[in-house]
Order: sequence, then structure tokens, then C-alpha cells
Amino acid sequence: MPIESTYRRAIRRTRRRARGGTIINILTAVIFFVAIAFGILWVIKQFGQAGQQYSQAMIDTSNKASVIKCQTNLRSIYQSLQVYAIENESFPSSQEELVRYCGDSRLFRCSEPNAPTYVYIPAQRSDASPLSVLLYEPAPVHEGKCSVLFAGGQIALLAPEELKQAIDATLANR
Repeated sequence: MPIESTYRRAIRRTRRRARGGTIINILTAVIFFVAIAFGILWVIKQFGQAGQQYSQAMIDTSNKASVIKCQTNLRSIYQSLQVYAIENESFPSSQEELVRYCGDSRLFRCSEPNAPTYVYIPAQRSDASPLSVLLYEPAPVHEGKCSVLFAGGQIALLAPEELKQAIDATLANR
């Protein structure tokens, strides 16, 4: 009998060690998989942030392209106004006359969707103050601002309040 009891004791010790080893193995595996899960989540988060940054960059680029297109239209109109003033010694008396002279009504609209047609302030002299408004967008199209063409050839983006002040000053000095 002593051999049998020794044998049983050895089996019990082995089982205890096996259980202890199994618990350690399970904990190690859990920690390993949790670490991998956190790593995967971190990578996904980084890709998500990169995607958001890329999307925002594309939106900003689109907005800047729209502003540049609008300013190019205003620059073309200004050049036509200058040629008209040289030929006729005054600016056109109406917006329709200016559109006919420019030959392309697409110049008088920003490329942004639902953008209104530019508004021309007629009856100004060619020697008007450089700060007089010649042409402007009546509604804020470019991130809450309106494109404006001044008599001096400057093109600016103004907030609606600033635009109203500039138009009032122009109308007062006609």
C-alpha cells in the first residue's frame, strides 16, 4: 500500500502543477490577445483619423479652388470694364450692357452650387475711388464671405456686414 499512496500523491501533485500551469497559460493568452486587440484598435483609429484629415483637406482644397475661380471671373470682368472704359470713356450703364460686352454670362456667377449672379453697381465714373465697389456677390458663398471687385481692381472676400458698409459708401459717393 505505501507504493499506491505514493503513486496517488505524485498524481495529485502533478495535477496541481498542471492546473497552476494552465491558469498561467490562460492568463498569458488573455493578456496577449488583449494586447493584440488594443494594437488593432489603435491602427484602426489612426486610419480613421488619417481619413478624416484627408477628407477635410479635400474640402478645403475644393473651397480654395472655388474662391480662385470666382476671383478669376472677377478679374476677367474687371479687364473687360477697363477696355470698355477706354473705348467709351465711362463704365457700362447697366449690368445687361456689361454682360453683353463681356460676351459670356457664365462669368457673372460663382461656380459654387446655388450661387447668385454677381451684382454690378452702374453709373460710376472710370475715375471713381479705388475703394468703390463695382461688382459683388449678393450672398455669402465662400465660407460666409462674399467676393467683391473694387474700382481699383482689388478683389476681396468680405463678410456681409463689411460688404454692406462698402456698398453704402460707394452709393453715397456716386
